[in-house]
Amino acid sequence: MTTFTPHQDSALKAVADWLKAKPGRNGTPPVFRLFGYAGTGKTTLARHIAEGVDGEVKYAAFTGKAALVMRNKGCDNASTIHSLIYRAKESGVEQPSFELWDDAPASKAKLIVID
Repeated sequence: MTTFTPHQDSALKAVADWLKAKPGRNGTPPVFRLFGYAGTGKTTLARHIAEGVDGEVKYAAFTGKAALVMRNKGCDNASTIHSLIYRAKESGVEQPSFELWDDAPASKAKLIVID
């Protein structure tokens, strides 16, 4: 069992309260922001929070390298933010183009964690 610091416990409680309040409804903000310096356990907290979510959780990062770091830390199937909402458009030209994906993985997620 993981032991959390007092600050981490406080963050876990704040996120749990936010999730219970149904984000995006009744005035509850649709986004929860968790800040901290590198190495303070944000990714560990995110994994712990995801375990208690009733539904699909997606992990994403701004870059492919950052997504790889997340996967190495146990965030299964972490990908880039863009891959959760866009797909490559077949155009037959060298320059790739992308389009919003109506059936995107993000549309099915109960929680999206961006690290």
